[in-house]
Amino acid sequence: MPSINNIHRSLDKLHYKSPTLSLDLSKDKWIIFSDHHRGVGDGADDFAICKNTYLNALDYYLAQDYGLILLGDVEEFWENTLKSVISKYKDVLQVEKKFHDKKKLIKVWGNHDDAWNHLTKVKSHLFPFFNDIATLNLNIDESINGSLLLVHGHQGSGASDKFAGISRWFVRVFWRNFQRLFKFPLSTPAVSKELKDKHDIAMHTWAKNKSKQLIICGHTHQPVFMSKNHLDILERELEGLDDSIDSQKERIQEIHLKIAGLRRKTTAIETLVSDNKPCYFNTGYCSYADGDITGLELVDGSIKLIKWADQKRTTIDSEKLVDIFELL
Repeated sequence: MPSINNIHRSLDKLHYKSPTLSLDLSKDKWIIFSDHHRGVGDGADDFAICKNTYLNALDYYLAQDYGLILLGDVEEFWENTLKSVISKYKDVLQVEKKFHDKKKLIKVWGNHDDAWNHLTKVKSHLFPFFNDIATLNLNIDESINGSLLLVHGHQGSGASDKFAGISRWFVRVFWRNFQRLFKFPLSTPAVSKELKDKHDIAMHTWAKNKSKQLIICGHTHQPVFMSKNHLDILERELEGLDDSIDSQKERIQEIHLKIAGLRRKTTAIETLVSDNKPCYFNTGYCSYADGDITGLELVDGSIKLIKWADQKRTTIDSEKLVDIFELL
């Protein structure tokens, strides 16, 4: 179990040492995706079912002139060799390269693709496509006087950060064979609800104790918007629907089923995150078992939690950044 103090210390170091990028709210547009966990197309490959949805999303964002931020764990190197993953998803990398060619791609490494922390491996395998790898501190313009820290989110945790080599060995030798045999795709840390909740709280409390600070992460595979988890978001959506309208009845029934499932999994720890400052955001991930993906958009001065299902883009929640910073 990671120490929250260790996570906070790691985030402090990144906050002061990371590269910065100015964000012009009047014109800049970014889409942030994380946790694809691309494998080699077998039963252990979490991303395979989501590939077409992801490519449809990239086509949309290219046409709309967005920049692309890949916030870690894009490739799954704990289960596979680097070369095999790159070979399998060369076509996806070619599409991502189009953002790089427009100087609008930022790639952050996480714990499952930490090979990109080694320059020799980057030069050998990524330079044919792109070479922007960073942990990014994204500063907002002075009129707002705030900043965004973008990190994968594994920083400071024992299994994912300090003992990554041991974790990687276990996943490759044991877990990968289990997935192949039973065709059961699952990636850490979503395996542990307690671990996921503790990470969410650590990220939230770090930003909460800073002045005018937001943090955007991946890693937990759980979408969070303004420090509210998926359960909070669904309940908010439900309040705006009317069961007397036939066209909304199916969606209402669907939401009730999802809420019931989430409540069975919710712990007391999780509720602490949603009761405080709206400073923590999480992309969710790009490997849902139903083929959907989620991400965060920075566009028109707003931050938006979005979901893609095949070719359909849905805005789950949206808020002006100016209004969020006024609450901090």
